Amino acid sequence: MPENIILECPFCHKKTVNVIYYPSILQASTSRAAGRTVTKYYKTKEKYEVLSDCSNCGKKIKEIQKALEGEKKDPDKEKEIIERLKKQGLFMDEIKQNYKSNKS
Repeated sequence: MPENIILECPFCHKKTVNVIYYPSILQASTSRAAGRTVTKYYKTKEKYEVLSDCSNCGKKIKEIQKALEGEKKDPDKEKEIIERLKKQGLFMDEIKQNYKSNKS
């Protein structure tokens, strides 16, 4: 059953974000062919539907939704990748431009 809860903001870590939480459940899928019926069970993923902006840090609903789904950008990881490419001698200006344009 979906429930309305207040979650911690993934950016400022204060309990200010109003969300609807859908827990993971077991669902059945039935297929029928040639007089034979097969029922397979699968588990759905838990899901959050963000209803409000963060009143503390001002992040918008879309940003919070992406962060809860695991798409939060990590600037340290980006820097680490660039440094690794430089050490290997593979990092040129063209690659850097392509990297930034593909990221957008």
